Amino acid sequence: MNRVLNQESCLEKIEELRKKMVTAAEQYGMSHPIVLRYSQELDRAHNKMILLEVSPNWTNTLSY
Repeated sequence: MNRVLNQESCLEKIEELRKKMVTAAEQYGMSHPIVLRYSQELDRAHNKMILLEVSPNWTNTLSY
């Protein structure tokens, strides 16, 4: 159950970051530093999701 909650949390975070990144890109352009920051955060969230799928024990060691 905890694993499912963590995965759901990751999916919510991924969607939130994706929306922020798209909005910032529309407003400032694709190469703006804020867009790049959101992209990096999104990459980290995706990586965490992958690690949760492979090894649920990584949960406590990862942050966004």
